[in-house]
Formats: sequence, structure tokens, C-alpha cells
Amino acid sequence: MNLLEIPDPRNVPKAIAKKLRDAFAKLCTRTTGGMVEEAFMECRSSERIKKLAENPVELPNELKMADRRELDLAVFELLGIATTDEREKLVDELYYETANHFRQIRIVEVQKQEQRSKAEGREFRTDELAADIWDSLPLADKQPMVEWLAAQVKAGDGFAVDVPEGRASLPDSADMLDANTVFVRAPGTDKSAVQKIQLASRAHAEIIFSLAQRNLHGPLPLPKSETAARTLLAGLTQRLAEFATKADVLARSRTSDEKRAAELAVLLEFWLVHGKPHRKAPQNEKTI
Repeated sequence: MNLLEIPDPRNVPKAIAKKLRDAFAKLCTRTTGGMVEEAFMECRSSERIKKLAENPVELPNELKMADRRELDLAVFELLGIATTDEREKLVDELYYETANHFRQIRIVEVQKQEQRSKAEGREFRTDELAADIWDSLPLADKQPMVEWLAAQVKAGDGFAVDVPEGRASLPDSADMLDANTVFVRAPGTDKSAVQKIQLASRAHAEIIFSLAQRNLHGPLPLPKSETAARTLLAGLTQRLAEFATKADVLARSRTSDEKRAAELAVLLEFWLVHGKPHRKAPQNEKTI
């Protein structure tokens, strides 16, 4: 420490001291995330991590947080960096080098973990195989269904339908009263607690039913016209069928075990529809 130049806190200007206190106070109100890129943190395969390492460095979520950046900008101002542009530039460089440093540590860590796993005879878990397959998919396949749906409905030509969570059902198309109505029963309730979603056409109803069956809920966009709804329904049906086929083929390319291939295909298909979930920071992580 004697070799380092450290700002004397007795000489810190009040304005900068306030920035430091305020930024640190904000940061202390939340759980601090890790410094490793999320994709690298989820990876357990040395082969897969080599492929990931070919991608440009992406900042982990923690280094994208506004309160973290406010604190670091205040520290650079404390160190005597006078201009805002220079401080912003230095923080960007700091974050890049930090993410890259922890990436290299994670690569070595995964390689050592894999060596230990092989020595112990452990096979890769289903989610590890799925993550490896996910990395090899084109970006178009990684677009969550809700985002794809929104891209199909032109601005001003659609409306949103609020779909609740629950088990959906759709009457027969020949039903004179409810052919265009989707019924949703909330989880853990009796049959009488059913919510009706009345749509303008059968095509609209089939779209909502198909999405609700796959646990997609909340405000979902639909086109206003029946013709556009039929076109969207055809595209949705084709996309879902392609997902199911792709998931099955990819799963069987990684394992010959029928049960494991089926589990892997189900997980892949879920990710293709919903998007791959991001890793959440452990709740017991502390702010340092």
C-alpha cells in the first residue's frame, strides 16, 4: 500500500464526496452481481467455452448497472480526471478489461472442472448439453416467441390481448356460441373460476390458444383484421412445428439415450419459444 498513491480523504471536495456517498448508497440497496459474462458463467464445457471465447467481450449485467457506473465515475473524478468525456472513456476501458480478465479466469476454471469431472466419470447434465446446442443456433432461432410475434404485427394495425396464467381450452370450431372464445382456468382453482377471452375471429382465438398452451401470457399482440390473423396463425404454426423438429433432431445428435434425448428436446423447445433464461445472481451475494 505504501507504493500506491491514494487520495487523501481529508482533501476530497464536498461535491465529489456527495457523489461517492450517493452512488454507494444506491448500490448497497441491491444484490451485487458477478463480474463474469452470463454465458461463460453457465458454461461447463471446455469445447463450448472455446467457441464462446471467439465472441467479442460482452459486459456482465453488473457492469451495465447505472449505480455501479455512477460510483466508478465519481472515483475517477476523485483521482483527478477533470473532464466528463475522459472519465466515461476510462470507465469503459476499465469495464472491458475487468470483463476480459474474469473471462480468462472462467475459461481456466471450466477446463479444470471438466478435467475433474472426467476423472470422476461424470456425464454432462441436460441443461449443459442444451446450453452447448443453444450457442450453435443462429440468432433468428434465438428470438423469443413474444418478440417474433410483436415483429409480425405492424404498428397501428394491431391490439394487445391480456392472457392470464392458467390452463387454456378452445371449443370446437363448429360451436355456435364460443368458437371464437378461449377459456383459461387459473392454476389451483375449481372449474367455475374460468376467465373468458372473446376474440374477433376463429384465427385470433387459435393464435391465443396456441400461445397460452405454451405458457405465454400477459399482453400479447394480435392483428386487427381476420385476414392478417390467418396469415399470422399460419406463420406461428409453421414456426412452432419447426421448433419441435429442430429440438428433436439436435437432441438426438447429442445423445443416443431415448429418455435423455426426450428431456433435452423438451428443454430446447421451451428455450426456443421463451428464450433462454438468464442466470440470476445468488441471493446471498453481498455488496463489497
